[in-house]
Parts: sequence; structure tokens; C-alpha cells
Amino acid sequence: MQANRVVREDGGRRRWALAGALVMAAVAVGCHGDPTAVVRRELEARYAENEAGFFARDPDRVMRLRHPEFHTITPDGTVSTREQMYERTRQFIGRIERFDSLSETILTLTLEGETAHAMVDQRTVRQQRLPDGALHEVRTSVVQRESWVKTPEGWLLWRVDEIQPGTTLVDGKP
Repeated sequence: MQANRVVREDGGRRRWALAGALVMAAVAVGCHGDPTAVVRRELEARYAENEAGFFARDPDRVMRLRHPEFHTITPDGTVSTREQMYERTRQFIGRIERFDSLSETILTLTLEGETAHAMVDQRTVRQQRLPDGALHEVRTSVVQRESWVKTPEGWLLWRVDEIQPGTTLVDGKP
């Protein structure tokens, strides 16, 4: 009798261990098998690279993440080319003394073949020189669609559109 009870108890532990292993395997397959989850992780790595480029105040580093056909479309329909955006990025970074914080958070992500469309919430706090020449704390936010294209070099930012500017505060004031 005693031997049977040990076998039953051990069998119960084995069932729980097996059930736990099956749940863990299902979770692992679910995370790795979902193409959107994989692309989200890859884009989050690209956003970290982008943020590092801005923190380093290096426009060339930022632009290496831009597709050769990169462009932006503002709410009024104005299209800016990659070259125009490089110059704008260079000038913008040139006015920054330092970034205190910069975050790019993917709100939604959809895939269309080799293109990923991310709605991104971007927020910055920075010490910046304004036209008055003085250093000011500037806080900005924007939500915009950023479309990335998969290339042999990895994901490259191809287009920014659907731009919804948020609040801009200079020294805490709108």
C-alpha cells in the first residue's frame, strides 16, 4: 500500500510538472510565432538606436536608420525629402545642449508584407537654445505613424505621416 501511494503522489507531481512545461511551451511558441510580436521587438531595438543617435547628438547616426526614400508628410500635406529631413535633423540637434529624456513608444503596429506601420508616441525633454539665444527646457510630444521597410540592413524608417502634434512647453509654459 505504501508503495502505491508514493507512485500516485509522484505521478501527481509529474502531471503538474508536465502541465507547467506545456503551458511554458505554449507561451514561448505564441511569442515567437507571432510575426507582429517579432517585428515589434525588432522595431523597439531600432527605436533604441534612434534614441541613442539623438542622445549622442549625431545626425548621421540618426539618418543611418532612414531608408534612401525616407520622407515625411505634414498635416497640411507638405512632403519633405530625406535630404530636407537630414538638414532639419542636423539643425535641430545643433540647437540642443542635451536631451534629458527621449521616448518613442509603439502604440499600435500593423504589418503589410515587408512594411510595418507603427503609431508612435514620441516625447522629449531637452535643454535647447531658442531664437533668443538663451537655453530653455523644452518638452514636446507627438503621435505619428511611422512606416518601416524591411531591408537586408534591417528595418529602415521609410515614411512619417499622420502627425498629431501634442503640447510644447518652454520652461513649463505653453
